[in-house]
Amino acid sequence: MCFLRDDYLYMRTTSDKRILIGGRDEDFCNPAKRDKLIEKKKKQLVKDFKKIFPAIEFIPEFTWTGTFGETKDGLPFIGSYAPLPNSYFALGFGGNGITFSVIAAQIITDLIEGKENKDASIFSFDRV
Repeated sequence: MCFLRDDYLYMRTTSDKRILIGGRDEDFCNPAKRDKLIEKKKKQLVKDFKKIFPAIEFIPEFTWTGTFGETKDGLPFIGSYAPLPNSYFALGFGGNGITFSVIAAQIITDLIEGKENKDASIFSFDRV
């Protein structure tokens, strides 16, 4: 399975006065080859940061890589899954994790409480 590139750059600060920067994603089919790009990507991201904020010193302390996968329709799977009774799932958030996690919490809470949720079918496992 191959994963597709989503070209973007993001930055944010943390509560302990650090800066998190990421992006410059690559298409890949081989995780080992993807992991070999970490050093090159680190240098590119530092360069991107310095271009935007030349007066701020940026020294990377940690580097990592990850995988984004998504469903055919771009929506996560949320809810119960027939082959695994008494289980609830919230899978495939991609770049919209904060939004979809709130939706997942609402849907799963309603399912556990036996309430109908009008949005559950949008994210169900049998929709695709």
